[in-house]
Amino acid sequence: MKKWIKNIVVFIMIAVLSLSLVSCSQKTQEKTATNENTTKTEVKVTFPLKITDFMGRQVTIKKEPKRIVSLSPSTTELIYAIGAGKDVVGVTNYDNYPPEVKSVAKVGGYEGPNIEAILAQKPDIVFASNLSGKDQMETLQKSGIPVVVLEAQNINQIYDSIKILGEIIGNVEKGNEIINKMKDKIKEINYKVKDLPKVNVFYVVDTNGNWTAGKGTFIDELITLAGGNNVASDANGWAQYSMEKLMQKNPDVIITSQHATNANNIKNMPGYKDTKAAKDGKIFIISNDDIVTKPSNRIVLGLEEIAKDLHPEAFK
Repeated sequence: MKKWIKNIVVFIMIAVLSLSLVSCSQKTQEKTATNENTTKTEVKVTFPLKITDFMGRQVTIKKEPKRIVSLSPSTTELIYAIGAGKDVVGVTNYDNYPPEVKSVAKVGGYEGPNIEAILAQKPDIVFASNLSGKDQMETLQKSGIPVVVLEAQNINQIYDSIKILGEIIGNVEKGNEIINKMKDKIKEINYKVKDLPKVNVFYVVDTNGNWTAGKGTFIDELITLAGGNNVASDANGWAQYSMEKLMQKNPDVIITSQHATNANNIKNMPGYKDTKAAKDGKIFIISNDDIVTKPSNRIVLGLEEIAKDLHPEAFK
């Protein structure tokens, strides 16, 4: 009798445990389904839309723009990345990416937007840079065209640019996807280099005058994220750096761009040739200036390239 009771108790315990596991499984499935539904939920943007641009101005956009003029090459890249390239009707002479932008009407340069050419495109919105010209932008605004200034100064501001563009263009989900991919790539690179010794780096912008990228530039931020130490971080922005100071800092690595010079030239130039970088043959040429200077989502490509130059062992 006692054995029978014991068997019943065991059976009940097993049944309760099984029900508990089923319940947990159902809750997990429900939670997963909820998360999936949340992920797939479309974010609706309503117009008129009010946003604050990078100049601190509140801009009202009355309707979803279908004709876009961009006076900033980096903003142009982001517009295409978010999926609104077909709506771009005017860009600057300096726009070169993506390749299809070459066929878009040119409406001026960074410092000289052509108002007549811009108005001829009948834009619903103009994305400007800090250098687009105050008077010209006021003229456009008086014509009833909203002008939004988006020119990021650091990676966090690139995220902000993408968020704002996603709202204005009406593709918030794609904007968030781009941001998440950028963050994932940065996290991946950081994980690979975080425990490695810092490498002293000097970036040559131009050998004529020994111009470099100091504190406050994207290049300075990328060097830091890549596991390096920018020896010119004691200078601000784009700066001329004395050769005497460079020789004192004696960088382990020198990085430059294709348009500045080539590795052999630097290796044999007075001052540079006496650095540890030159003696060890650690002078690297970045593949594309744009991926380390333009505030677009491609900045992570520049980060990865610099990280591989500084810590090749981490990427084998």
